[in-house]
Amino acid sequence: MLLFSLGSCIKEEALNAEADIEGASIVQGDQFLKRKPSIDNNTVIFSLKRFTGSYVQAPEFVLTAGATIEPKSGTERDFTEPQKYTVTSEDGAWSKTYTVSFVIDEGADLYSAFEYAEVVDTDSPEGHYHKFYELTKLGQKTYSWATANDGYNILAATLVGEGEQLVPNFYPTSQITAGYIGNGVRLVTKSTGSLGGIFGTPLAAGNLFLGTFQTTFPTIKSPRFGTLYEEKTAPLAIKGFFKYKAGEKFVVNNQPSSLSKDTWDGYALLFEKALPPNDDFLSGDHGFVDKRIVAIARVGAKEQIETNEWTAFNLPFSFVNGKSFDPNKEYMYTIVFSSSKEGDKFNGAVGSTLLIDEVELVVNDAQ
Repeated sequence: MLLFSLGSCIKEEALNAEADIEGASIVQGDQFLKRKPSIDNNTVIFSLKRFTGSYVQAPEFVLTAGATIEPKSGTERDFTEPQKYTVTSEDGAWSKTYTVSFVIDEGADLYSAFEYAEVVDTDSPEGHYHKFYELTKLGQKTYSWATANDGYNILAATLVGEGEQLVPNFYPTSQITAGYIGNGVRLVTKSTGSLGGIFGTPLAAGNLFLGTFQTTFPTIKSPRFGTLYEEKTAPLAIKGFFKYKAGEKFVVNNQPSSLSKDTWDGYALLFEKALPPNDDFLSGDHGFVDKRIVAIARVGAKEQIETNEWTAFNLPFSFVNGKSFDPNKEYMYTIVFSSSKEGDKFNGAVGSTLLIDEVELVVNDAQ
């Protein structure tokens, strides 16, 4: 998985150059909000328990030190449609635009067809990459699936070769039109060039996961895995369809490996929701050993094959650490895919390509 140290090092050298929203809230949030606001590098989503009679809200934001926001924090606005906010760093050299939304939370969608993707356009640095979304019954956008494209974007403009363009399919994760049914997702392991190598991140595996991505340091904590699990019984499996082709040359970069050829990874975790004020999500360094994990479903040798035909996978959950499902507890879950199994260690083969579509979390035998 792509986790750049470069972006953090740039921030450390440029004092007060950050332009990020770090926190968000509304008055009587506990009464109206179903969960803490979801924040990534360019969106903030407030999930409402129910329609409150009006979408007029006055959200307040916590910013990086010295940064300013326009409109100002606490400004009352009509969020019938998503609203734009611009955050400017203290030194005035950097700015970032956030889309802030209020949506009626209908519960997690257990089935994802990846039919919808929008293009995120950035100026500093220049970038154009896909971000996946789904539509609620009311037609509102929700962003359950995340990628690390924003991290790759730090270097993307420097990696464009002759005859190439900085377009969404240049990035490690992008939408394709030829999915198993309709659109799908393509994940590709990419080189990060000489600059990436200098910072110990010589490749970027294509990745896709339920949660959010917010560049931070250490960068292994940038992916924030998890969304609320609202079913009253334990999940049984995850299933979907894939294609896979390994890149030609598997390279061991930062850490030892038992692999001689690249392969893909896919897994799901059910884990206990943390008590406030701790964060709900799991970070990228969970290592499958976090004490909150209750059950795991993961691909094995049967699924980690090369195939140019759409092939079904069905991965059953297994309880771990002697735990079981308690309907009286609150849980989170995530589903994660990567084009290189050891991409988090920056081991892999440039060009390894994983296609994914029609992903489903199976909760009962009728599904």
